[in-house]
Amino acid sequence: MALKSEDYTTYELIPLKDIKPLEMVFKHHHENLSKMIDKDGYLKKPLLVDDVFNIVLDGSHRYVYLYENGYKMAPVIRVDYKDEGVRVGTHLKHRFEIDGDINISKDEVIVRGCNGVLYPPRTTRHFFPFEKYEMTIPLKNLKRGRHRDVSKYIANSTLEEEISHNEKYISEIVEELESIKKYVTSQMDTARYLRKQIDMMKDQCQRKE
Repeated sequence: MALKSEDYTTYELIPLKDIKPLEMVFKHHHENLSKMIDKDGYLKKPLLVDDVFNIVLDGSHRYVYLYENGYKMAPVIRVDYKDEGVRVGTHLKHRFEIDGDINISKDEVIVRGCNGVLYPPRTTRHFFPFEKYEMTIPLKNLKRGRHRDVSKYIANSTLEEEISHNEKYISEIVEELESIKKYVTSQMDTARYLRKQIDMMKDQCQRKE
């Protein structure tokens, strides 16, 4: 059964060693995010992990940050990956277009996550039946240990390649917003049509009286 949005407003702390990464991360994005987190002194979002294997469904760069800086605990929200409301694709448009070939499946995600065969950065797009709220998660609560090497998690990409990837991602966002705009327009048209029907039926009622 799908959980409600209010069930995903709090996080729990679990050992970082129990969490399995799913994707590699971009070098420069990782470096920039690390500086931002260090400056803030807290994380703004927990990791979203499946509730059986603790595979990172959302938050790969945050996971690598925690791993590199020796943190022993990680803030997570566990997601029922069997829930049909939780879906995976390779493009933001797959949030709405669920038919056809999306080149990825939940089963593949589980296999890769459990076997440590990481996807390239930002390969997956996970969609959840709830909002991903920002929070304030102090780093001091995560029990910091020794610094760790994260070279195995860093993709071999140039700065130019990362910029290009971010531009493509922005294009995906624009496409998604266009889809939302079309949906909203369609629903507004339907609402106006139904309102007209209601007015006509009310008029018919008055005539009977």
